[in-house]
Amino acid sequence: MADGERDQMLVDFQACTQIDDLETCIAILEQNGWELVKAIQSVMPQTDCEMSPAGGEPPPYSFPNHTGQSAVSPDFPSEFQPSHNTYSPLMDPGSASGPFPGPSSSYSSGRLLNFTVEYRGQNVTVNVFDTETVGKIKEVLFSELGIPVQKQDLRGWASKRVDDKKILRDLQLPRENTLYLLTPDLNRPLTSRVTPDSDSSKEFENFMRDYTLHITFRENSRAQEYNLKVQGSKTVGEVKGDIYHLTNVPARHQVWVGWPEAAKKDDAITLAACGLQLPVHDLELTKANIIGKPQYTAHETSEIDISDDEEENNDSYAVEEDIFEHEESQNSRKQTPLMPETVGDQTEALEHFTREFRERYGETHPVFFVGSLENAIKESLLCRAKDRKLLAVYLHHDNSILSNVFCSQILCMETIVNYLCGNFITWAWDVTHETNSARFISIAKKEFGSIVAAQIRGQKPDQLPLLMIVSRSRASNEVLDMIPGTVTLDELMMRLMQNAENFHLQQQADIKEEEEREARENIRQEQELAFQESLATDRAKAEAKRHEVEMEQIRQMEEERLKKEEEDRKQAIQESALMHIRDEPPESCKEAVSRIRIRTPNGENIQRRFYATDKLKYLIYYITSQGFHIEEYKILTTFPRRDVSQLDEEKTLEELKMFPQETLILEERH
Repeated sequence: MADGERDQMLVDFQACTQIDDLETCIAILEQNGWELVKAIQSVMPQTDCEMSPAGGEPPPYSFPNHTGQSAVSPDFPSEFQPSHNTYSPLMDPGSASGPFPGPSSSYSSGRLLNFTVEYRGQNVTVNVFDTETVGKIKEVLFSELGIPVQKQDLRGWASKRVDDKKILRDLQLPRENTLYLLTPDLNRPLTSRVTPDSDSSKEFENFMRDYTLHITFRENSRAQEYNLKVQGSKTVGEVKGDIYHLTNVPARHQVWVGWPEAAKKDDAITLAACGLQLPVHDLELTKANIIGKPQYTAHETSEIDISDDEEENNDSYAVEEDIFEHEESQNSRKQTPLMPETVGDQTEALEHFTREFRERYGETHPVFFVGSLENAIKESLLCRAKDRKLLAVYLHHDNSILSNVFCSQILCMETIVNYLCGNFITWAWDVTHETNSARFISIAKKEFGSIVAAQIRGQKPDQLPLLMIVSRSRASNEVLDMIPGTVTLDELMMRLMQNAENFHLQQQADIKEEEEREARENIRQEQELAFQESLATDRAKAEAKRHEVEMEQIRQMEEERLKKEEEDRKQAIQESALMHIRDEPPESCKEAVSRIRIRTPNGENIQRRFYATDKLKYLIYYITSQGFHIEEYKILTTFPRRDVSQLDEEKTLEELKMFPQETLILEERH
């Protein structure tokens, strides 16, 4: 397409959309391949009043031309009609600019974002500029659904903490977004009733269910598997952030296989909406070798067939070239600082720096570490020796004439970007404002020492930009090289390679030393473990010995107690038996007397006289009183051999033929 045709198309696009900012117009046309109809459709959804009459053909689309009259374009197809429940700032009758933004409209300073909000089986489309807040979306939903703003809970954001005052531009959202509206504080829906079998109920169930992700992380021919249970309300970006804490692979370096197509296109999409497999979804993760994105040097163009009538219409939009150049100079966007003076912490500063740097110099640029300088040093230099990288600190100054040339012609070249991404962690700071400069000097003094801080303080704006190469030596951070912005592309590459090669040599020595230290530590740990195991064994043996002694003591004490109880019992029986025995008959007794001789097991002989009329039990009582209990001893006669303890105790000695004398033998029972 010739330059003259593009200029005419740009004029037509501005006349149709009333967008004054040339950069915005050109960007929209380039995104749509310089197709006029497609570009207008992407920014100007129609209202319901523009629907065609029932049964008729859709009317041609009318838009004002630069002369103030209405021009009709037959190129707009009939499907260029709005969907139901659609809000757009271009349709807001309450806006100061009416249904179409005028020259004073905020559109020229913002980007139009499209949100599809899913709520209980219906979709609400909201189109707002990125200069609006999250609260604006909730206000639109209130007007469409009648749900109070304070009762709305919007899910599906890439960031975890998003309040109503958050500016949409700060969230770095894509043009197309999908959100989920939850109303947990409402007892019932304010719109249609949701039944257990309805589609919206199933969507809500998916949103609240737990999904199992089986992740295989492959690195250096090793595979590590993780099984994560994640709620459906979590976004793909949040999952990648969680994986960073498990694998130490930042999200920007993660290469995934297995995500559904919806998840590949948008990290802000929730797991419930991206189409995961149930009950387990398999994923594979590897760490990327970062390379720079291709430099966009040319844009593809699509030819549009224009009829003779259209050519006549396009002729009406022709303007003088000097007027066009005047408008371009008047409407060019003012350059935004890479790091504003009012920035908060270092993380917020680097987020703003990265965003603005990309806006200025394109998608191909070094991957700047988003975080504090202290954290950048930890990630690059305070990790394992094999994972260490040099730290490159880029200092930028907008008032230096070298800054724009250095960034656009040298730093953002693909070869430099690839080499920095592969061998360095790059951190940046903008010292244009004095407060930011003083802040960086304070940070540099803390991390690099007062000498380096003094050198940086002595740098004048025309001596910037500056690229500092930082390594670590003897437990302190060391600045190896300060590369000025006056170097050529070849000089910069050569100095980066020299620093990387020197660092690589030192890294190999550090790796060897670390491996030797780890080997010594492993040996020490093994010895310590063996010692602890031996000590535990000795302690267990000692404990078992002590327990055995204690149990033996307890057993002896129990035996002694039982023995004592048995002795006491026998003594009581003996005393009782003695009380029942009649006195021994005297020698001069005239009654019949039986002489009984008792031979004990120890060979002792006991003799006693009994009346022949005494019953056998009195003889047994006597033997018991002498300490020989019948449950332990048998009382045997010599001939015939019999155990008299088994005889009838009520019979007399005479009846048992133990008169006039008898010899008895006591024998222990077995």
